[in-house]
Amino acid sequence: MTDFSNWRRFDYANSSVQLWVFKKSTTESKFRAWHVRTDEDIERLFRDTIIEQVRSITEERDYSPISQTNESSCLKHSLEDSEGLIALLNVVDAPEAENTDVLLKHLKGAAGYLVKFQHSNRVVYAVRKTAPTWKATVRNSMINAIFNNGELSATPNETFSFDSFFDFYCFNDTVFVKTKRAYESILSEKKIYQKNFDDLLVDQNFTTIFTNMQPLRDYVGSNAMQLRRISVIQQRALYLRPGFSQRVQQVNSRRNFGLNFDQNGKIIPCDITAKTIMQILLDHRLFSEITDTTYDVPDAEAV
Repeated sequence: MTDFSNWRRFDYANSSVQLWVFKKSTTESKFRAWHVRTDEDIERLFRDTIIEQVRSITEERDYSPISQTNESSCLKHSLEDSEGLIALLNVVDAPEAENTDVLLKHLKGAAGYLVKFQHSNRVVYAVRKTAPTWKATVRNSMINAIFNNGELSATPNETFSFDSFFDFYCFNDTVFVKTKRAYESILSEKKIYQKNFDDLLVDQNFTTIFTNMQPLRDYVGSNAMQLRRISVIQQRALYLRPGFSQRVQQVNSRRNFGLNFDQNGKIIPCDITAKTIMQILLDHRLFSEITDTTYDVPDAEAV
């Protein structure tokens, strides 16, 4: 049975529950975490939340920088592929004596929270990025109030909202991602994508197929989606195939892609053709033999 099946069949109803809040850290550990004491009502609500969400996730797809989820799917990858999540779990799994109980200031500034479900020596970690209302700057501009006996009254008590879903999970050595943007934000994946782009810009195997890198540099910029696409381009490395530029030139002439080439066969990028170049490098410009139509697609799965 796969991790996906076992994750869905986990006995959440009878599991113990631990809540942790965490912040990012510039130290080697990358995160700081604090244990939050909870009552039985809160723990029951967390169990209900994960049971409902796991029940709704019936499909799994391999994770990639540009893959997306639908209403009933999640993305999966090996835990060893996420240094950020490994660092977070190491902090949470440290002996409790090394982690102080949470203070109000820790809750206010928390980057996210992690709920640890444990049953029969097995553990599921469920993580959620905190809402903006958890930020101290936002909370300081809010008035806390309660509605009781038909009257709204101000209260000095601090309140914190927990969403009825989690962004991603970890079970055994597999990560299941439901909300990709939150997952990448918490674990700083964008920094990895930016580094991949920086590396590609100095890779002569890549740069020598172009006359000038600046138009592509400008097109990608610091846009998160474009940086994710660059990572896929780097992984697939179609540009390393023998005769890649010549093949692109031939297809460009046949399909009228609008690309330009110099006398040496190098691609001449510009702001008009940058998007087309990216689609070709991704292998996402596809031709339908049924309709004789060329399409740009967000992702592609070989049949």
